[in-house]
Amino acid sequence: MNPEGHHEKAERLEASLRKLSDEADYELVVEACYGAAVHYVAVISERRRKRHLDTHKGLAKFLDENDLADLASPFRELEILRTAKYYGSQKDGTSARAARRILGEIKAKLH
Repeated sequence: MNPEGHHEKAERLEASLRKLSDEADYELVVEACYGAAVHYVAVISERRRKRHLDTHKGLAKFLDENDLADLASPFRELEILRTAKYYGSQKDGTSARAARRILGEIKAKLH
């Protein structure tokens, strides 16, 4: 996928996120934040290094290897949240709010 396609996909996921409740839909919020983050990271990587990874598998390592630690750190935080909390029971919306915060941090690096 080209960078424009990644950007469009991330924006579509964010549009869907706006329809979800952190408390009632926390699993979907975390998953959608993760998916949008993967796409925003691809756009940023392409802009900065003229290359990106089209998958989430190995993405944190790719970011480290391409001197993109400012993306690797929040992405790893989101990966941990996704695995630990998505499959956990944070029904009060804590996980969803954290995922939205991390996505915002990643998205802010677009500019």
